[in-house]
Amino acid sequence: MFSMLRRRSLLVAGFTVLGLLAVSGFGLAASQAAPGAPLLVGAAVSLTEPLQALAPGFAKAQKLPTPTFNFASSGVLQKQIQEGAPIDVFVSAAEKQMEALDKAGLLLPGSRRDILGNELVLVVPTSSNLSSLSIQGLTADSIRRIAIGDGSVPAGDYARQTLAFYKLTDAVQAKLVPLGSVRAVANAIAAGDVDAGFVYRSDVQNVANLRIVAAALPKSHLPIRYSAAVIKSSGQPQQAKAYLSSLTTPQASQVFKRYGLIPLSSGAVTPGAK
Repeated sequence: MFSMLRRRSLLVAGFTVLGLLAVSGFGLAASQAAPGAPLLVGAAVSLTEPLQALAPGFAKAQKLPTPTFNFASSGVLQKQIQEGAPIDVFVSAAEKQMEALDKAGLLLPGSRRDILGNELVLVVPTSSNLSSLSIQGLTADSIRRIAIGDGSVPAGDYARQTLAFYKLTDAVQAKLVPLGSVRAVANAIAAGDVDAGFVYRSDVQNVANLRIVAAALPKSHLPIRYSAAVIKSSGQPQQAKAYLSSLTTPQASQVFKRYGLIPLSSGAVTPGAK
């Protein structure tokens, strides 16, 4: 079972990278030759539904082509940007990846901001016969496999922090099944391939067959903050900044709320950002 899940994770990750490679040549050529080419937005996979829903409205309002997207784990996107992928805007599910790019001088100065929050929850398949399960209950013999994001996935980092807070790291280590994105974790739980797992509350709203059994205490992990910025190498910085601003409008906030996310009050520039 573990090897099956690992293969699934690799297939998902491979598809994401191949998808970027497929558009990279076009995106790079377009940004050099035509200022009106579609923006390429690299975004955390947990934002798939709301960003796709918002894209046509942005394009219509700005009289621009509809943005194209590369959805993947934030760690994978960070690496792609560091390796020169022609991404115009990056939206990360954690500040860690954005901080690394900021320190490397890869962000457009003054563009970085925190725009959204989320909640970490423990879920089981809706078909599970578990009537209740606490985070501390993950040590029970009946819980054999626990899906969690791997080291490239912010949701996995938050989950590991939560396990450490509850002093469960050693007790459940052998049960953990790391996967390459929070959506891969959600899908594995929904399919019943694992007994439980940690995802965002918004994933429960956007993936069928998941049931929340417990919520991680906010103090058990670092604050969940989606951080966004324009990439310094973007060939269309003004359009990219306009897109970033569009994510903090009242209309965008309503869409994000509809998909289970928590808009931050102002989307203000991150203090100390370059």
